[in-house]
Amino acid sequence: MTNPNVIDLLREATIAVRANDKPRTRLLLLEATRLDPRNETAWQWLAGVAESPAEACRALESILALNPNNEKAKAALGPARLQAGIAAVKAKDPQTARRLLRSVIANEPRNETAWVWLASVAESPTEALAHLGRALEINPENAAAKRGVLHYRAKLAAAPPAEQAPKQALSDAPTVSAAKTDTKIVPRLENRRTPPQETVLIVDDSRTIRKLVAMTMTAAGFRVIEAEDGSTALDRIREIGVPTLILLDVAMPGMDGYELCRLVRRNPDTQKVPVIMLTGKDGFFDKIRGRLAGTNAYLSKPLQPDALLAAVRKHCPAVKV
Repeated sequence: MTNPNVIDLLREATIAVRANDKPRTRLLLLEATRLDPRNETAWQWLAGVAESPAEACRALESILALNPNNEKAKAALGPARLQAGIAAVKAKDPQTARRLLRSVIANEPRNETAWVWLASVAESPTEALAHLGRALEINPENAAAKRGVLHYRAKLAAAPPAEQAPKQALSDAPTVSAAKTDTKIVPRLENRRTPPQETVLIVDDSRTIRKLVAMTMTAAGFRVIEAEDGSTALDRIREIGVPTLILLDVAMPGMDGYELCRLVRRNPDTQKVPVIMLTGKDGFFDKIRGRLAGTNAYLSKPLQPDALLAAVRKHCPAVKV
């Protein structure tokens, strides 16, 4: 049952909307969602009067955590993430920008605007050229992508010998006329390589937790790869191939565990990889969010090695632990 105070707040918010008082509307809705985090209507209205694209994203993600079938929220989330990513680029926050723009591309691989903006926060000229090549494959007339190709090709050519990319990479960089790119240099999540040893990817912003997990899993015969956040985890998957198992913290800066798990599940190459959540939150709502994101198991912190190994045996039965 909805909290009576929340009903009053929503009523006041309606009056504020009619008065075209957006700041007051937003404050009322923020208070409504604080009092009743499960109120889908309050989150929906808040997304419409959000102060920033990032706030709109949070509201839309909250709606979809409550109701994954909310078509309006699903349709609005992609554009909101794109705008939030662009805002992060302009605010000189490349890590957040990469996280948001990669999320857009994971759902809309043919979003040329996202590819162009992602190129602007690439970690190397070669990576930027790869992103621009994807944009030009989608639209050979994309003027921003054409300018970017010329810029980054010149940057590679002018780099000191020690910093220059291999000649093959430079020759493979997209040309403005051909608008093609070599998939070998495209940093993709879709990586079908299988690591040579059973591999566990541990994603947690706590170095202590990562080391504890690494000790337990190494002793069980796994190769352990560490990542301190979601964006780094995606990079590790591109580097090492598809892991055997992912151990994933829920609360991390930037991309949280729920969002990373959703990205893993949407990708055909990683969608069947077992994902075990590690978290200090063990409430009912948190577990529901984990299940909706696609997690296989939910382990509470402080982490017990025996419980971890039992979960691994259950969800990786082909692996002898």
